[in-house]
Amino acid sequence: MKDPYLKKLTDIPMEDYLVGGHVACQGCSASLGLRLTLKVLGKDTIVINGSGCMTLLPVYPTTPLRVPWIHLAIENSGAAGTALYYALRRKNIDANILAYAGDGATYDIGLQSLSGAAEKNIDMIYICYNNQSFGNTGHQRASSTPRASSTSTTPLGKVEVAKDMPAIMAAHRIPYVATACPSYPIDFLNKVKKAAEVKGMAFIDLLVPCPVGWGFDPAEGINIGRLAVRTGLWKLYEITDGKVSISYIPKKRKRVSEYLSAQGRFSHLSEGDIRRIQAEVDQEWDELEERGYGYEIMV
Repeated sequence: MKDPYLKKLTDIPMEDYLVGGHVACQGCSASLGLRLTLKVLGKDTIVINGSGCMTLLPVYPTTPLRVPWIHLAIENSGAAGTALYYALRRKNIDANILAYAGDGATYDIGLQSLSGAAEKNIDMIYICYNNQSFGNTGHQRASSTPRASSTSTTPLGKVEVAKDMPAIMAAHRIPYVATACPSYPIDFLNKVKKAAEVKGMAFIDLLVPCPVGWGFDPAEGINIGRLAVRTGLWKLYEITDGKVSISYIPKKRKRVSEYLSAQGRFSHLSEGDIRRIQAEVDQEWDELEERGYGYEIMV
């Protein structure tokens, strides 16, 4: 029996359902994430988009998408997914429901409708393309923003720790939660495959480095994503029925200074700030190692 999961880049399907012609920013990792997702889910997919950066993709009367696309207010992706699920079920139509919404629409403004869909365990895939700010409106601070990151509303960073959105979703007892990054496409696409296979809601928090808001050359997006993972600042893991497993363990973690110094949003940090961030990351990974990189959470 053929292994259904991808092993190498050449295993990625060639067919594209997001093609050229959109006006998203140069080097946009969020559009890359959607392109990869649709390669796995295929033509029988309906995309729901709460207002955000990806709203720039179809500009009436043209669209770069070869699948149906529903655009609505920023807070409504969860509610739209719920309504679409029941509508398709009544019509006996089998299609993938994909909500693809930004972190502002997920962590903050749309959390209520997302929670409602998760509580009902609606059979849909919800991917949060997470650029760690309200990117489309000028990169204001969101509850996904890293504590030390500069934004247009917090120019010297913020005090609060970013919200743990995957843990919040796991607390709804949905069957599958994961984190991912387009810089690790095989890991990401296999997680999309798993999300499509479960019965009920699946949630993926997808880190998408943003050259405009983060302050780096658009050609460096993939490298920035790799550094986020290899420094241990962005962990790749899955939560399957409450069981957490780390899906990528860096053999030797890079220093967080390599990641932070590559972005303008961290240029205000002092050496002491960077040392404190490094110490926090080291402590988190020490605790994960003690747990064997896998554990159960209370849900």
